[in-house]
Amino acid sequence: MTAKTQFKFSSYESAKWLLLAIPLLYVVLTMGYPLVDIILKSFRGKDGFTFDFYLKAFTDPLYISVLISTVKIALIVTLVCLVLAYPMAYLSVSAKSRKVRTLITAGVLIPYWVSMLVRIFAWQIILQNNGIVNQALMFIGFVKEPAKLLYTDLAVTISLVHILIPFMFLSLQNSMKQIDPNLLLASNIMGGTKFYGFIHVFLPLSKAGMLSGSIMVFVLSLGFYIAPALLGGPDNMMLSNLIEISMNNFNWGLASALSVELLVLVYLIIAVAFKFTGNIFIKDI
Repeated sequence: MTAKTQFKFSSYESAKWLLLAIPLLYVVLTMGYPLVDIILKSFRGKDGFTFDFYLKAFTDPLYISVLISTVKIALIVTLVCLVLAYPMAYLSVSAKSRKVRTLITAGVLIPYWVSMLVRIFAWQIILQNNGIVNQALMFIGFVKEPAKLLYTDLAVTISLVHILIPFMFLSLQNSMKQIDPNLLLASNIMGGTKFYGFIHVFLPLSKAGMLSGSIMVFVLSLGFYIAPALLGGPDNMMLSNLIEISMNNFNWGLASALSVELLVLVYLIIAVAFKFTGNIFIKDI
């Protein structure tokens, strides 16, 4: 190798590492440093190092109940998104007409392009006492007076499902597109009905999309702030709202401890999911 060739090679290597260093530095400054600072603040009291903030987060009945409520709402949202998105994704993949497939996909994605804040305010109008839902319920005689729909866990759940269902849909759709249709044809040739082929062939093969979509929706639901703040009210808070209240009260230590608690919860969920389902994702890839 000549000196000129060595110089070109070394210049190429330097440029490659420089291109890698720029985004790495950006990630460290915008994510790494703030995360380390939050962790340090969670152990920093007036008199120095302390575990008091974590003890309060894990022993105070208020914080425990909010944590349980957050996990419960996230689980319900994930389950509802899966139940609603699966048939839509299946139809978008199995429909013979391209127009039908496009229409289904557009119907799911177009609302996602509308501002999240606008959609949440829309649910405030729909679910209020004189909103269209209560008017319809009273018109058919289901209730005699307006039902309390706004500022409840139900309102938060409906809004989160509306916001997060595209993530589940796209994950399922991508997984279903990778299933070879000849497998269903083979099942039919061997005497299996369409229902049998769906239950024993298609459904198991779409498991990777179900799992990845569920993890994505569940994790996003855990840390959601705007919907619980506008539709949940003070009696229906999630952990993110509790963190915001602690920050407004300048209790940075407690807010940091709750943030670390939420972060650890998310990482534990992801770690457990990949521990028991890692082979499914690898096979799907």
